Amino acid sequence: MDIAVFGFDPTVDELENSLREAAEQGFPSYWMPQIFGMDALTAIAVAAKNVPNIRVGTSVVPTYPRHPMVLAQQALTT
Repeated sequence: MDIAVFGFDPTVDELENSLREAAEQGFPSYWMPQIFGMDALTAIAVAAKNVPNIRVGTSVVPTYPRHPMVLAQQALTT
């Protein structure tokens, strides 16, 4: 069983630092919700670009404000 980190940060720079710290401490993945603040898919993709040794994911993505095609395009892009 893998134990992951769950959290959210107010800026992409802070998120990147959190990802780096989690990777350095040996955590296999980092999960971020889309509740308040930044768009989770975009923020986690940008932050993870510079931290290759950890998997990332979004634990919550509200689908009702997005057309399914737009959400699919965003997932393919990030």
